[in-house]
Amino acid sequence: VDAGHQRDLDVGIEVPPTDFEAVCSAEQWSDIYDRLAELIRAHHTTLVFVNTRRLAERVAHNLSQRLGEEHVASHHGSLSKERRLALEQRLKAGDLKALVATASLELGIDIGTVDLVCQLESPRSVTTFLQRVGRSGHTLGLTPKGRLFPTTRDELLECAALVRAVAAGRLDRIYPPVAPLDILAQQIVAECACEPWSEDDLFALVRRAAPFATLKRSDFDDVVEMLSEGIAMGTGRAAAHLHRDRINRVLRGRRGARMTAIQCGGAIPEVADYRVLAEPEGTLVGTLNEDFAIESMAGDIFLLGSTSWRIRRIEAGGVVRVENAHGAPPTIPFWLGEAPSRTREPAGSSTGIRCSRALTMAATGCSCRATLAS
Repeated sequence: VDAGHQRDLDVGIEVPPTDFEAVCSAEQWSDIYDRLAELIRAHHTTLVFVNTRRLAERVAHNLSQRLGEEHVASHHGSLSKERRLALEQRLKAGDLKALVATASLELGIDIGTVDLVCQLESPRSVTTFLQRVGRSGHTLGLTPKGRLFPTTRDELLECAALVRAVAAGRLDRIYPPVAPLDILAQQIVAECACEPWSEDDLFALVRRAAPFATLKRSDFDDVVEMLSEGIAMGTGRAAAHLHRDRINRVLRGRRGARMTAIQCGGAIPEVADYRVLAEPEGTLVGTLNEDFAIESMAGDIFLLGSTSWRIRRIEAGGVVRVENAHGAPPTIPFWLGEAPSRTREPAGSSTGIRCSRALTMAATGCSCRATLAS
Protein backbone atom coordinates (compact mmCIF):
# COMPACT_ATOMS: atom_id res chain seq x y z
CA VAL A 1 0.00 0.00 0.00
CA ASP A 2 1.41 3.38 -1.04
CA ALA A 3 -0.03 6.04 1.25
CA GLY A 4 1.55 8.76 -0.88
CA HIS A 5 2.52 10.83 2.16
CA GLN A 6 4.12 9.96 5.47
CA ARG A 7 3.70 12.31 8.40
CA ASP A 8 6.84 13.43 10.19
CA LEU A 9 7.38 11.80 13.59
CA ASP A 10 9.68 12.67 16.47
CA VAL A 11 10.49 9.33 18.10
CA GLY A 12 13.41 8.23 20.23
CA ILE A 13 14.61 5.87 22.95
CA GLU A 14 15.29 6.90 26.54
CA VAL A 15 17.78 4.82 28.53
CA PRO A 16 18.91 5.10 32.17
CA PRO A 17 22.51 6.06 33.03
CA THR A 18 23.52 2.46 33.84
CA ASP A 19 23.69 -0.47 31.43
CA PHE A 20 20.68 -2.75 31.18
CA GLU A 21 20.69 -6.26 32.60
CA ALA A 22 18.33 -9.21 32.13
CA VAL A 23 15.85 -7.51 34.48
CA CYS A 24 15.36 -3.89 35.47
CA SER A 25 16.81 -2.98 38.87
CA ALA A 26 15.09 -0.81 41.45
CA GLU A 27 17.64 1.95 40.81
CA GLN A 28 16.89 1.89 37.08
CA TRP A 29 13.15 2.04 37.74
CA SER A 30 13.78 5.11 39.89
CA ASP A 31 15.82 6.67 37.07
CA ILE A 32 12.98 5.95 34.63
CA TYR A 33 10.41 7.57 36.92
CA ASP A 34 12.66 10.61 37.37
CA ARG A 35 13.14 10.98 33.61
CA LEU A 36 9.41 10.57 32.99
CA ALA A 37 8.66 13.27 35.55
CA GLU A 38 11.22 15.56 33.91
CA LEU A 39 9.64 15.12 30.48
CA ILE A 40 6.13 15.60 31.87
CA ARG A 41 7.13 18.90 33.49
CA ALA A 42 8.61 20.08 30.18
CA HIS A 43 5.40 19.43 28.22
CA HIS A 44 1.81 20.57 28.47
CA THR A 45 0.08 17.17 28.59
CA THR A 46 1.65 13.72 28.44
CA LEU A 47 0.19 10.28 27.84
CA VAL A 48 2.20 7.43 29.34
CA PHE A 49 1.30 4.06 27.82
CA VAL A 50 2.03 0.76 29.55
CA ASN A 51 1.18 -2.84 28.70
CA THR A 52 -0.62 -4.00 31.84
CA ARG A 53 -3.11 -2.61 34.34
CA ARG A 54 -0.85 -3.46 37.27
CA LEU A 55 1.99 -1.43 35.75
CA ALA A 56 -0.40 1.45 35.05
CA GLU A 57 -1.28 1.66 38.74
CA ARG A 58 2.36 1.34 39.82
CA VAL A 59 3.67 3.98 37.42
CA ALA A 60 0.87 6.42 38.23
CA HIS A 61 1.56 5.96 41.95
CA ASN A 62 5.29 6.67 41.56
CA LEU A 63 4.74 9.65 39.27
CA SER A 64 2.16 11.15 41.64
CA GLN A 65 4.81 11.10 44.38
CA ARG A 66 7.05 13.20 42.12
CA LEU A 67 4.48 15.47 40.47
CA GLY A 68 1.59 15.57 42.93
CA GLU A 69 -1.52 13.41 43.17
CA GLU A 70 -3.69 16.05 41.51
CA HIS A 71 -1.58 16.00 38.32
CA VAL A 72 -1.36 12.24 37.58
CA ALA A 73 -3.93 9.46 37.22
CA SER A 74 -4.23 5.95 35.79
CA HIS A 75 -6.68 4.83 33.09
CA HIS A 76 -7.42 1.18 32.23
CA GLY A 77 -10.24 -1.23 31.51
CA SER A 78 -10.73 -2.30 35.13
CA LEU A 79 -11.94 1.17 36.12
CA SER A 80 -15.64 1.88 35.83
CA LYS A 81 -16.85 3.61 32.68
CA GLU A 82 -17.86 6.68 34.67
CA ARG A 83 -14.39 7.04 36.18
CA ARG A 84 -12.69 6.59 32.81
CA LEU A 85 -14.89 9.26 31.23
CA ALA A 86 -14.24 11.61 34.15
CA LEU A 87 -10.48 11.16 33.72
CA GLU A 88 -10.73 11.85 29.99
CA GLN A 89 -12.65 15.06 30.69
CA ARG A 90 -10.01 16.14 33.21
CA LEU A 91 -7.34 15.47 30.60
CA LYS A 92 -9.18 17.53 27.96
CA ALA A 93 -9.72 20.35 30.44
CA GLY A 94 -5.99 20.47 31.22
CA ASP A 95 -6.41 19.44 34.86
CA LEU A 96 -3.99 16.52 34.45
CA LYS A 97 -0.34 16.81 33.49
CA ALA A 98 -0.07 13.09 32.78
CA LEU A 99 -2.37 10.12 32.35
CA VAL A 100 -0.94 6.60 32.58
CA ALA A 101 -2.98 4.30 30.37
CA THR A 102 -3.16 0.87 28.82
CA ALA A 103 -4.76 0.15 25.44
CA SER A 104 -8.00 1.57 26.90
CA LEU A 105 -6.85 5.02 25.73
CA GLU A 106 -5.17 3.91 22.52
CA LEU A 107 -8.16 4.66 20.27
CA GLY A 108 -11.04 7.09 20.12
CA ILE A 109 -9.54 10.11 21.88
CA ASP A 110 -8.47 13.34 20.20
CA ILE A 111 -6.92 15.86 22.59
CA GLY A 112 -4.98 18.65 20.94
CA THR A 113 -3.09 19.56 24.11
CA VAL A 114 -1.28 16.19 24.27
CA ASP A 115 2.21 17.01 23.04
CA LEU A 116 4.14 13.94 24.23
CA VAL A 117 3.55 10.20 24.36
CA CYS A 118 5.82 7.95 26.42
CA GLN A 119 5.75 4.18 26.03
CA LEU A 120 7.07 2.29 29.04
CA GLU A 121 8.44 -1.11 27.98
CA SER A 122 8.19 -2.31 24.40
CA PRO A 123 4.72 -2.05 22.82
CA ARG A 124 5.54 -5.35 21.02
CA SER A 125 4.11 -4.05 17.73
CA VAL A 126 5.01 -1.36 15.18
CA THR A 127 1.35 -0.60 14.55
CA THR A 128 0.58 -0.23 18.25
CA PHE A 129 3.53 2.12 18.73
CA LEU A 130 2.46 4.32 15.80
CA GLN A 131 -1.14 4.35 17.02
CA ARG A 132 -0.07 5.47 20.48
CA VAL A 133 2.42 8.10 19.30
CA GLY A 134 -0.33 9.43 17.03
CA ARG A 135 -2.31 10.49 20.13
CA SER A 136 0.07 13.48 20.37
CA GLY A 137 0.38 16.47 18.09
CA HIS A 138 -3.29 16.49 17.07
CA THR A 139 -3.10 20.09 15.93
CA LEU A 140 -2.28 21.48 12.49
CA GLY A 141 1.44 22.09 12.18
CA LEU A 142 2.50 19.95 15.16
CA THR A 143 4.62 16.80 14.96
CA PRO A 144 3.66 13.68 16.93
CA LYS A 145 6.32 13.06 19.57
CA GLY A 146 7.00 9.73 21.25
CA ARG A 147 9.63 8.30 23.55
CA LEU A 148 10.28 4.62 24.23
CA PHE A 149 11.46 3.52 27.68
CA PRO A 150 12.92 -0.01 27.50
CA THR A 151 13.54 -1.71 30.85
CA THR A 152 15.80 -4.65 29.86
CA ARG A 153 18.49 -5.51 27.31
CA ASP A 154 16.03 -7.47 25.20
CA GLU A 155 13.55 -4.60 25.19
CA LEU A 156 16.32 -2.16 24.20
CA LEU A 157 16.99 -4.22 21.07
CA GLU A 158 13.27 -4.52 20.35
CA CYS A 159 12.73 -0.78 20.75
CA ALA A 160 15.65 -0.09 18.42
CA ALA A 161 14.02 -2.38 15.85
CA LEU A 162 10.71 -0.54 16.27
CA VAL A 163 12.29 2.87 15.71
CA ARG A 164 14.05 1.60 12.59
CA ALA A 165 10.81 0.13 11.27
CA VAL A 166 9.01 3.44 11.82
CA ALA A 167 11.80 5.33 10.01
CA ALA A 168 11.60 2.90 7.09
CA GLY A 169 7.79 3.06 6.94
CA ARG A 170 7.34 -0.65 7.69
CA LEU A 171 4.22 -1.96 9.45
CA ASP A 172 3.25 -5.29 10.96
CA ARG A 173 1.91 -7.86 8.57
CA ILE A 174 -1.56 -9.19 9.31
CA TYR A 175 -1.80 -12.95 9.71
CA PRO A 176 -5.46 -14.07 9.84
CA PRO A 177 -5.97 -17.15 12.04
CA VAL A 178 -6.27 -20.38 10.07
CA ALA A 179 -9.27 -22.59 10.89
CA PRO A 180 -9.92 -21.44 14.50
CA LEU A 181 -11.95 -24.30 15.95
CA ASP A 182 -13.57 -22.25 18.72
CA ILE A 183 -15.13 -19.95 16.12
CA LEU A 184 -16.10 -23.01 14.07
CA ALA A 185 -18.00 -24.44 17.05
CA GLN A 186 -19.89 -21.18 17.55
CA GLN A 187 -20.87 -20.98 13.88
CA ILE A 188 -22.03 -24.60 13.75
CA VAL A 189 -24.30 -24.07 16.77
CA ALA A 190 -25.65 -20.82 15.28
CA GLU A 191 -26.45 -22.44 11.92
CA CYS A 192 -28.08 -25.54 13.41
CA ALA A 193 -30.11 -23.45 15.87
CA CYS A 194 -31.84 -21.84 12.86
CA GLU A 195 -32.48 -24.96 10.76
CA PRO A 196 -31.38 -28.60 10.37
CA TRP A 197 -28.21 -29.13 8.35
CA SER A 198 -26.72 -32.07 6.52
CA GLU A 199 -23.19 -32.62 7.81
CA ASP A 200 -21.79 -32.66 4.28
CA ASP A 201 -23.62 -29.47 3.29
CA LEU A 202 -22.54 -27.69 6.46
CA PHE A 203 -18.92 -28.73 5.93
CA ALA A 204 -19.07 -27.41 2.36
CA LEU A 205 -20.54 -24.12 3.61
CA VAL A 206 -17.79 -23.72 6.21
CA ARG A 207 -15.06 -24.39 3.64
CA ARG A 208 -16.34 -21.45 1.57
CA ALA A 209 -15.08 -19.03 4.24
CA ALA A 210 -11.43 -18.05 3.64
CA PRO A 211 -10.14 -18.86 7.17
CA PHE A 212 -11.61 -22.39 6.87
CA ALA A 213 -10.70 -23.09 3.24
CA THR A 214 -8.13 -25.69 4.35
CA LEU A 215 -10.20 -27.14 7.22
CA LYS A 216 -9.77 -30.92 7.49
CA ARG A 217 -12.89 -33.05 7.58
CA SER A 218 -11.53 -34.89 10.60
CA ASP A 219 -11.30 -31.61 12.56
CA PHE A 220 -14.83 -30.69 11.51
CA ASP A 221 -16.13 -34.09 12.63
CA ASP A 222 -14.33 -33.79 15.98
CA VAL A 223 -15.99 -30.42 16.67
CA VAL A 224 -19.41 -31.80 15.71
CA GLU A 225 -18.81 -34.77 18.01
CA MET A 226 -17.92 -32.47 20.90
CA LEU A 227 -21.01 -30.31 20.37
CA SER A 228 -23.34 -33.31 20.13
CA GLU A 229 -21.89 -35.28 23.05
CA GLY A 230 -21.22 -32.40 25.44
CA ILE A 231 -17.98 -30.82 26.55
CA ALA A 232 -15.99 -32.65 29.24
CA MET A 233 -15.60 -30.44 32.31
CA GLY A 234 -13.80 -30.92 35.60
CA THR A 235 -17.14 -31.52 37.33
CA GLY A 236 -18.62 -33.74 34.62
CA ARG A 237 -19.87 -33.25 31.08
CA ALA A 238 -21.68 -30.10 29.98
CA ALA A 239 -24.98 -30.34 28.15
CA ALA A 240 -24.80 -30.94 24.40
CA HIS A 241 -25.80 -28.15 22.01
CA LEU A 242 -26.64 -30.31 18.98
CA HIS A 243 -28.68 -33.41 18.22
CA ARG A 244 -26.78 -35.60 15.74
CA ASP A 245 -28.70 -38.06 13.56
CA ARG A 246 -25.92 -40.51 12.76
CA ILE A 247 -28.06 -42.52 10.34
CA ASN A 248 -29.10 -39.62 8.09
CA ARG A 249 -26.07 -37.47 9.05
CA VAL A 250 -28.22 -34.48 9.96
CA LEU A 251 -27.54 -31.91 12.70
CA ARG A 252 -30.23 -30.05 14.65
CA GLY A 253 -29.96 -27.54 17.45
CA ARG A 254 -31.11 -28.67 20.90
CA ARG A 255 -33.26 -26.59 23.20
CA GLY A 256 -31.26 -23.56 24.26
CA ALA A 257 -28.90 -23.66 21.26
CA ARG A 258 -30.31 -20.43 19.85
CA MET A 259 -29.78 -18.57 23.13
CA THR A 260 -26.28 -20.05 23.46
CA ALA A 261 -25.40 -18.79 19.98
CA ILE A 262 -26.62 -15.30 20.86
CA GLN A 263 -25.04 -15.01 24.31
CA CYS A 264 -21.74 -16.84 23.80
CA GLY A 265 -20.48 -15.46 20.48
CA GLY A 266 -16.97 -14.03 20.21
CA ALA A 267 -13.44 -15.06 21.07
CA ILE A 268 -12.85 -12.92 24.18
CA PRO A 269 -12.63 -15.21 27.24
CA GLU A 270 -14.85 -14.57 30.22
CA VAL A 271 -13.22 -13.34 33.42
CA ALA A 272 -14.61 -13.70 36.92
CA ASP A 273 -13.75 -10.22 38.21
CA TYR A 274 -15.02 -8.80 41.49
CA ARG A 275 -16.82 -5.45 41.44
CA VAL A 276 -15.35 -2.79 43.74
CA LEU A 277 -18.01 -0.59 45.38
CA ALA A 278 -17.12 2.52 47.38
CA GLU A 279 -19.03 3.00 50.64
CA PRO A 280 -21.31 4.52 51.76
CA GLU A 281 -22.81 5.43 48.35
CA GLY A 282 -22.09 2.05 46.75
CA THR A 283 -20.48 3.75 43.73
CA LEU A 284 -18.77 1.42 41.29
CA VAL A 285 -15.01 2.09 41.29
CA GLY A 286 -13.92 -0.72 38.98
CA THR A 287 -13.08 -4.41 39.08
CA LEU A 288 -10.44 -6.64 40.66
CA ASN A 289 -9.15 -9.98 39.51
CA GLU A 290 -10.92 -12.84 41.28
CA ASP A 291 -7.68 -14.33 42.63
CA PHE A 292 -6.52 -11.00 44.06
CA ALA A 293 -9.91 -10.42 45.70
CA ILE A 294 -10.03 -13.90 47.24
CA GLU A 295 -6.50 -13.57 48.64
CA SER A 296 -7.35 -10.21 50.25
CA MET A 297 -9.11 -9.59 53.56
CA ALA A 298 -10.85 -6.80 55.42
CA GLY A 299 -8.46 -3.99 56.30
CA ASP A 300 -6.14 -4.54 53.33
CA ILE A 301 -5.33 -1.44 51.29
CA PHE A 302 -4.91 -1.56 47.51
CA LEU A 303 -4.51 0.93 44.67
CA LEU A 304 -7.16 1.34 41.98
CA GLY A 305 -7.53 4.39 39.76
CA SER A 306 -4.61 6.14 41.52
CA THR A 307 -6.59 6.07 44.79
CA SER A 308 -5.87 4.00 47.90
CA TRP A 309 -8.87 1.92 49.02
CA ARG A 310 -9.33 0.04 52.30
CA ILE A 311 -11.36 -3.16 52.10
CA ARG A 312 -14.35 -3.19 54.44
CA ARG A 313 -15.65 -6.61 53.46
CA ILE A 314 -15.67 -9.11 50.61
CA GLU A 315 -19.13 -10.44 49.80
CA ALA A 316 -20.30 -13.59 48.09
CA GLY A 317 -21.36 -12.90 44.55
CA GLY A 318 -18.20 -11.08 43.56
CA VAL A 319 -18.40 -7.75 45.43
CA VAL A 320 -15.62 -5.96 47.33
CA ARG A 321 -16.85 -3.06 49.47
CA VAL A 322 -14.22 -0.42 50.17
CA GLU A 323 -13.67 3.00 51.67
CA ASN A 324 -11.18 5.72 50.81
CA ALA A 325 -7.88 5.06 52.61
CA HIS A 326 -6.80 8.71 52.13
CA GLY A 327 -3.34 8.01 50.70
CA ALA A 328 -2.31 5.17 53.00
CA PRO A 329 0.50 3.00 51.52
CA PRO A 330 -1.23 0.49 49.21
CA THR A 331 -0.45 -2.79 47.50
CA ILE A 332 -0.75 -2.98 43.71
CA PRO A 333 -3.46 -5.35 42.41
CA PHE A 334 -2.69 -7.92 39.73
CA TRP A 335 -4.72 -9.04 36.74
CA LEU A 336 -3.99 -12.27 34.91
CA GLY A 337 -3.37 -12.93 31.22
CA GLU A 338 -3.25 -9.37 29.86
CA ALA A 339 0.23 -8.80 28.40
CA PRO A 340 0.24 -8.14 24.63
CA SER A 341 1.89 -10.61 22.27
CA ARG A 342 4.90 -9.71 20.15
CA THR A 343 4.38 -9.45 16.40
CA ARG A 344 6.78 -11.10 13.96
CA GLU A 345 8.28 -7.92 12.52
CA PRO A 346 9.95 -6.46 15.66
CA ALA A 347 10.90 -9.96 16.78
CA GLY A 348 12.68 -10.69 13.49
CA SER A 349 14.30 -7.24 13.29
CA SER A 350 15.59 -7.38 16.87
CA THR A 351 17.10 -10.79 16.15
CA GLY A 352 18.95 -9.31 13.19
CA ILE A 353 20.21 -6.42 15.32
CA ARG A 354 21.28 -8.86 18.03
CA CYS A 355 23.36 -10.90 15.59
CA SER A 356 25.05 -7.94 13.88
CA ARG A 357 25.77 -6.04 17.09
CA ALA A 358 27.07 -9.13 18.86
CA LEU A 359 29.81 -9.33 16.26
CA THR A 360 30.58 -5.62 16.70
CA MET A 361 30.68 -5.90 20.50
CA ALA A 362 32.96 -8.92 20.32
CA ALA A 363 35.33 -7.11 17.98
CA THR A 364 35.43 -3.73 19.76
CA GLY A 365 34.55 -4.54 23.37
CA CYS A 366 31.86 -1.82 23.39
CA SER A 367 28.67 -2.02 25.42
CA CYS A 368 25.25 -2.75 23.93
CA ARG A 369 24.35 0.93 24.42
CA ALA A 370 27.36 2.09 22.39
CA THR A 371 26.88 -0.36 19.54
CA LEU A 372 23.19 0.50 19.20
CA ALA A 373 24.06 4.18 19.03
CA SER A 374 26.57 3.58 16.25
